[in-house]
Amino acid sequence: MREIFIGMAVRKLKLIQEEWPDIDMIGINTSMQDYRLAYFINKETFVKLERLDDLPVYNEKLKELTRQCLYKYYDGDKRVTYYLISNDNSRGKMIDQYSQANFFLLIKGNKKAYDINTLQSVVRKLQNVTFVFVAVISKIKDINGIMQDLELHEINLNAKVKQA
Repeated sequence: MREIFIGMAVRKLKLIQEEWPDIDMIGINTSMQDYRLAYFINKETFVKLERLDDLPVYNEKLKELTRQCLYKYYDGDKRVTYYLISNDNSRGKMIDQYSQANFFLLIKGNKKAYDINTLQSVVRKLQNVTFVFVAVISKIKDINGIMQDLELHEINLNAKVKQA
């Protein structure tokens, strides 16, 4: 019985790692406000982030929804979406494992269409950015919930646009 349980746990870990194979995250530590960081990222890169409604994320530890500021840019030619998401909220951090990050630049799409190291290097050179790192997705316990909340939020935003 114990061998089966161990095997199941290993299998579950592999599924979590493979469930989001098309995302990368850059953690950013800065004292800048979200709109300033988005401005400088837009200025220094090809990314043109635009502000969206705050992202509601269910926090498992607090058992409540928290609100994270959210910016988005979709590159239709490369089919890659860039999100700038705050890690900070009034109740703590969205991702506790990376508490040193104030923001995450989440990139979703074809990994061959962008160079994560070049993007990281450009963000690192922005004024008032203390440090930058590539987050290990498999180490983020709540990544499934965060990604599902992000997808639901986008569906809701698209529905609002169609109604207007």
